[in-house]
Amino acid sequence: AKGYVRTSSGSPLYFEFDSGDSYFPIGENMCWPKDRGTYDYDEWMPKLAANGGNYIRLWLINEWNELGLERLSGSPGDGNGLGRYDQQAAWRIDYILGLAQELGFEVLVCIESFNSLSTGPHPLWERYPYNAAHDGPCAAPPEFFTDPEAKRLFKRRLRYLLARWGYSRAVLAWEFWNEVDLTDGYDSEAVAEWHREMARYVRAIDPWSHLLTTSFAATAGDSAIDGLPEMDFVQSHSYGAADMAGNVKGWAERKAEAYAKPHYFGEFGVGTPWGERSDPAGIHHHNGLWAAMHSQCAGTPMTWWWCCYVEKHGLYDNFGPVAAFADGIEWAVEAYTPAAPAVRCREEGSPAEFGSVTVTPQRGSWDADDPSNRPHTFVIHKHGAITNSALLSRVLHGLRNHPDKHNPATFDVDYPVPGRFEVIVDGVSGHGGASLTISLDGKARLVAGFPDDRPDDTETIHSYDGAYGIDVPPGRHSILVENEGADWCYVSYRLTNYLAGPNLRVLALSNRTSALLWVQNRDHTWTNHREGITAKPVSVAEIETDGFEAGDYEIEEWDTYTGTVVQVTTIEVDDGAIVVRTPDGLTTDVAYKIRRIEEEPHERP
Repeated sequence: AKGYVRTSSGSPLYFEFDSGDSYFPIGENMCWPKDRGTYDYDEWMPKLAANGGNYIRLWLINEWNELGLERLSGSPGDGNGLGRYDQQAAWRIDYILGLAQELGFEVLVCIESFNSLSTGPHPLWERYPYNAAHDGPCAAPPEFFTDPEAKRLFKRRLRYLLARWGYSRAVLAWEFWNEVDLTDGYDSEAVAEWHREMARYVRAIDPWSHLLTTSFAATAGDSAIDGLPEMDFVQSHSYGAADMAGNVKGWAERKAEAYAKPHYFGEFGVGTPWGERSDPAGIHHHNGLWAAMHSQCAGTPMTWWWCCYVEKHGLYDNFGPVAAFADGIEWAVEAYTPAAPAVRCREEGSPAEFGSVTVTPQRGSWDADDPSNRPHTFVIHKHGAITNSALLSRVLHGLRNHPDKHNPATFDVDYPVPGRFEVIVDGVSGHGGASLTISLDGKARLVAGFPDDRPDDTETIHSYDGAYGIDVPPGRHSILVENEGADWCYVSYRLTNYLAGPNLRVLALSNRTSALLWVQNRDHTWTNHREGITAKPVSVAEIETDGFEAGDYEIEEWDTYTGTVVQVTTIEVDDGAIVVRTPDGLTTDVAYKIRRIEEEPHERP
């Protein structure tokens, strides 16, 4: 047996087993059964395993979940109130963890969710055993994190978890909370202290030393908790990015720099179930998996919609090629760092190609003091970099409900040829709607209204989702994007015919003797596919990566949709640089493995 999963001592951004073998999680959320209890897992888990999956996430919480442990009497199963644990649910967990161990899975065990302490969307506070209305210790949700009796009772639940399932090598980690920042009256300082106390308690009673983590709805997380030494790794939850690969790369870089811990996306996706249905081919899923593997993530992003998306559309096939590519890579040993290869046309004098830039903001806040909730100007350079990008908000606030957060964005652009500037809307506030105005050089060129036509329903509105754009002539221009409506909308941006050169994104990791490269046609995104935009084929391009030791190298070109090696090339390197050539007419993506060929040891006479 390889033992339990640890953070790697040699490469702190990755995981390894006690044996020293690397562990790279590949999988999805599988948090509760749908209709058939453990029989659902008998169907789902082997399908994932057959495609190289080695990870799932379980929730041991909530009134309606057949895996929920601590529930009021009268709940489904044999819930008997506070401090008493449903043994029917516990048997199901026994079974699933046993199946996981047979299949070689690691399981992230989530102990609590924000719903338990919420009176807002998806509330469960009224049915939570800790509620004083049911003789619990807490009169209001925030007291859960400070009340001594509530903490004593929660420690008792932790003690039960460790006693019953701590032995299992299938338990990757204990996750204290799902999206704890959505609990009523969230107080970062109090919740951080609670995590510190509970983590130290688990450390004291867990002889197997399982990893510990927690999660947040805000993709940025909470540094007061993610930065605790007691939290072994960091998760991000991220939904709705128009350019999934760019979004994954950006957050992965930020989290690696901020925490120097393993990080992966514990939840990700287009958004709502109906949003996911707009991408039945799983383009966002495919791009997210491959981007994460080449962006210092400790594992793949874990899609949330396991039964109504992956199972429904048969998208288990997306995992297989990723698992095949990852097989044999010792992430904990290689100590890869991000590389920045040069991308160029194959020959001088090749026809000019002008690529697109998709800008996915990685910030968004409803805090009036957040710096992103101010007007800002952003310069988009010809190579795609953006000045002030950290201040660009995904949430474009309106004027009526929250004038103190109004944050129009001005973009200074320089188009080499005629192109388009588009705002991609992915959700509008159900608390009054929003609007969108795009102005070019001081003149409004597009005005769109997004009225709230469902006053009794405050859920996010998705009927306005799509791209809203204007034509832009070549040269320098100022483009203003503003929401003068009632409330917020989610936005990202796309500039077509903007980049001079091959329309390719290259994500790369390298060391002195090997490298991993993923090359994506920038237009191969789920939003383009949804809007009927076909990616323009990219001619053969050269991608040069340097910093290699001298020697003979083998280059494998991988088909990312079949998980097979298309061709193998052997070259000699003496100047530190390796050039790979992309397939002609690339419309999707391709991956490369580069490794130095070790000399065979001479046999002794």
